[in-house]
Amino acid sequence: MKTLLLVSLLFSWASYAENISLTTQNINAEQSQKVTNWLNTGVKVVESTLTPIPHAQLKITVKGYPDAMEPVPWGQILREHPIEVLLYVNPNMPLSSFINDWTLYHELSHLYFPYLDYQNFWLSEGFATYMQYLAMFRGEIINSSQFIERIEQGLLRGKIKTQEKPGKLNEVSADMWQQRAFKRVYWSGAAYFMEADLQLIEKGKDLTEIIASFSHCCLRKTMTGGELVATLDKLSQTSIFSALHHQYRYRVDFPDINQQQLRVLAKHYQTKPGLSEQQQGSKVIAD
Repeated sequence: MKTLLLVSLLFSWASYAENISLTTQNINAEQSQKVTNWLNTGVKVVESTLTPIPHAQLKITVKGYPDAMEPVPWGQILREHPIEVLLYVNPNMPLSSFINDWTLYHELSHLYFPYLDYQNFWLSEGFATYMQYLAMFRGEIINSSQFIERIEQGLLRGKIKTQEKPGKLNEVSADMWQQRAFKRVYWSGAAYFMEADLQLIEKGKDLTEIIASFSHCCLRKTMTGGELVATLDKLSQTSIFSALHHQYRYRVDFPDINQQQLRVLAKHYQTKPGLSEQQQGSKVIAD
């Protein structure tokens, strides 16, 4: 299976966005250089964790919002042509504040997934939520203890929000904007992918390998949650994703991921080599 994944990745690297165009608004020349450095760091970290971003064309738009109290108060993916990453930032904050913020890694992780039906948004948001910290850990932006601590804190927020926003996960996911149930949806989905990853690691595989292969061989603009998990099962030669999907989508409780399980994930990814710079390739260039 590892040979199949490697062949798939090698064959597909020509489709990545070698040059990512950057447009800035309300940002001066000095701030633009800082933003460019931050974005290139983010792209490098995410690509090293997964694989080159699987889009032949990609644009990033960064809008300055100097009154913001945090470096990146908002980000989203605009699934147009070409696909666009939109980020609002406080351009006055230092580069280190941007690099230590999770938003960019979260949004870039979305590029490896299709747009899913509302009842399965917990899958796409959960994947990006898990990846935001895994990429930061793999990129040595946070250490093993910080990786575990941040995920534990996120899971706790998800558990609290589950008590406040009861109901089946798929139903809450479809109505998460109205209910303001983001933390429940995001962190339930993150737990799903952590649990899948733990099972894959037991079989000598891991989630990043499967998603890397999926994003280059099978990624479509839109998919249903059922189509996604069936494809991931096929690529992993398991039934892990569909079995967990059947369990998670109807659950009314919050998943239990303990610290020992997080240590297993940290230990696995701490020793796994990432892609080399030659294998990554994407670069953000300001217009």
